Amino acid sequence: MRLLHTKNLKLETPTGVRPYAILSHRWLADREEVSFQDLQHTQFSPSEGSNHAEPIFPSNVQSKQGFAKFKRACEHAFRARLDYIWIDTCCIDKTSSAELSEAINSMYAWYRDSAVCYVYLHDVGNDEDPQFGFENAEWFQRGWTLQELIAPDNVYFFNKYWTRIGSKATFAFILNEITHIRQDILLGNHHQCESSIAEKMSWAAGRKTQRIEDRAYSLMGLFDIHMPIIYGEGDKAFKRLQLEIMKSSDDQTIFAWHNSLAHPHSVRNRGLLASAPDVFMRASPVVAIDHSDFINILPRSRSSFRELPRGYSILNDGIHITLPMKQVADGWLAVLRCKRQGQKLPYGIYLKERSGSDDFLRTSPTKLIQLESADLQGLAPHTIRIAVDHHIPPTTKHRQFFTFQSIGPVWEHCSHYAICPKPGGHDVGQGTGYEVLYPDTRIELSNNMQCGCVYSQGPHGEVTVLLIGIEHHRPWVHLLADTGLHRYVDTSRLRRRPLYEAPLITSPTSSQSDSQASFIFPPALPSPTSSQSGSQANLISPPARPSPTSSQSNPDFPSVSSSRSLSLSCTFTGTHRPRIPQRNFTTPYAAQLRAGGTGCPVCAIIQTYSIDMDDIRNRRVDFVNETMSDKVIEIDIRKGQVCVSEATLDVDYVITIAVSVPESEF
Repeated sequence: MRLLHTKNLKLETPTGVRPYAILSHRWLADREEVSFQDLQHTQFSPSEGSNHAEPIFPSNVQSKQGFAKFKRACEHAFRARLDYIWIDTCCIDKTSSAELSEAINSMYAWYRDSAVCYVYLHDVGNDEDPQFGFENAEWFQRGWTLQELIAPDNVYFFNKYWTRIGSKATFAFILNEITHIRQDILLGNHHQCESSIAEKMSWAAGRKTQRIEDRAYSLMGLFDIHMPIIYGEGDKAFKRLQLEIMKSSDDQTIFAWHNSLAHPHSVRNRGLLASAPDVFMRASPVVAIDHSDFINILPRSRSSFRELPRGYSILNDGIHITLPMKQVADGWLAVLRCKRQGQKLPYGIYLKERSGSDDFLRTSPTKLIQLESADLQGLAPHTIRIAVDHHIPPTTKHRQFFTFQSIGPVWEHCSHYAICPKPGGHDVGQGTGYEVLYPDTRIELSNNMQCGCVYSQGPHGEVTVLLIGIEHHRPWVHLLADTGLHRYVDTSRLRRRPLYEAPLITSPTSSQSDSQASFIFPPALPSPTSSQSGSQANLISPPARPSPTSSQSNPDFPSVSSSRSLSLSCTFTGTHRPRIPQRNFTTPYAAQLRAGGTGCPVCAIIQTYSIDMDDIRNRRVDFVNETMSDKVIEIDIRKGQVCVSEATLDVDYVITIAVSVPESEF
């Protein structure tokens, strides 16, 4: 254990047992706290070697916001005639993963063994009331400060002016109101090890940590548990904590948790372990029932309960346990050997046999049943295997979005889109028809069903069609170009819009000017059923340099940036102006409707060009690099923003399409 000398502020590793103070505080940003590395650059006055040598800190260290806190903590410890103090920000070399792991596993013991703990509350106190804001101090909301409150015998609270405002003993009543920790635990009349697992977990409910793994690591000392520190494992850390606790305890209160009654999935199946400390009740402690008392509570007619095992075993296929159980409705009621404090009868939970397996899941996780006498009738001991974890909540709705974004002003062309509910297999009138594609449009497509069709018209009337879809939560794209494609879109809708409405989609690496970028040309690929001839390649004409009278960039136009966009970019030079076929405003999908079709433009395109949708879905193309006679087309898809909630999993996808026209073509 590395300690800081309170006078010369040197880091030392003293031999033998020395009394020391310890600081508990709410961290600032890492760069604003005095670190282990900062103390390696400390210089001392000529009397170096003496405990009274004055340290000289570099100016960049003295300017840190946490420097004053560092100095005042040392001063208070020195005035208390303590030679050493431990401060977590500077006494641990956090660049060493081994040292950090050792410190985290030892931290509870270090706080417990300290002579005194100074709690610095940076947001408490004002000129009129030194205790102002104590109940709402941020310190009480943090995960690591729970053990820092419980472990030391002597805890002193200081406000933001470093005025001592009280101790753990004098504040025992209000601390109980804030933290829900019993006063006898705070005062040391009962050791915290006498509390049940569920009660300790409830103390941590609602507390926050900067890293999700620390919600588990900050509780290791409370349960006298040691385990490897693996940052990056996420929620698995809390599961590992529970498994480690169960190895040394048969306390079944660890299973006495329930989700909020407002939880949207009241019938969702779960594993037996809790997902976070927040699901443990804070209103009244859950206490374990002595084994012999539990046997006496159960129906006396069942002599087999006399042999009911106390413990359980944890294997790689789940938790093997014997519980009093009976069938109810489409599940099972299992009785736990625990109860609410002051309650006579135990708690129960609902279990359900997993389909296709012989193990059980926790079902209806919002329900922790306070049993009545009638619930105990018909019970029998059952030895079962319960899944530790159940990863896939079946009621979670997956939603996939394609978001298209434009950057900059242009009015020469624009885009529209349509949604086909089921290509080639839906009723008449179910398609959406074409809608304007604005920069903030988000197109939602359901998995394995819908197909989206996006079309864009170039500055000379050429039309490109992009089909998009999702198959097994993987996006796919397919590009089409043909002289007749303009017949499948309502080009009369492609009116000239004001600058702020029309899209311009450019490559972030393009070196072209704003005026050049005003003529972005959508790329195209041939139908999978057609051969790529030179004449087809010529249908994708290179863009033209704008005339001097073209619209220039509007400096007042607000650019929009996003991690989700469709980028149709073209890098080119030259003045070549190609000829394109005359535009036709007929709509053959209307004729298809009269012939018994769906009247859906997407279906009309798929049918006319004999597109094999099964092949497209099976291949799920997410990258294309196509070299054509006059250009190179590159398409890629990546996952964008992912938003997870209790009810939905929303995924946005980014599609980037780049068209490069060689300068030699002009």
